[in-house]
Amino acid sequence: MKITRTLILGASGSTGSKLVEQLLLRNENNHVRAIVRSKEWFYQSVAASDRLEVIEASLLDMNPEEFKEAVKDCDAVCSCLGHNLSMKGIYG
Repeated sequence: MKITRTLILGASGSTGSKLVEQLLLRNENNHVRAIVRSKEWFYQSVAASDRLEVIEASLLDMNPEEFKEAVKDCDAVCSCLGHNLSMKGIYG
């Protein structure tokens, strides 16, 4: 069976971390590449796996070449980007 690699944007958030967990649980051929701002924060909610690759970066700070490299060899990209439900999160 073919290995499927999915890139998750916003993987450390509530929705993104659940998606990572489900992809890893459902099929041993699912591999996940996650872009997170903080690996430390991410690993508080998601267990490490040999099928999980974590890239610590801010999407807003990535240049096109870095993003292109992150997407390389991925079969799917899922965006779980959002904002905090606070005045600062909504209005910056």
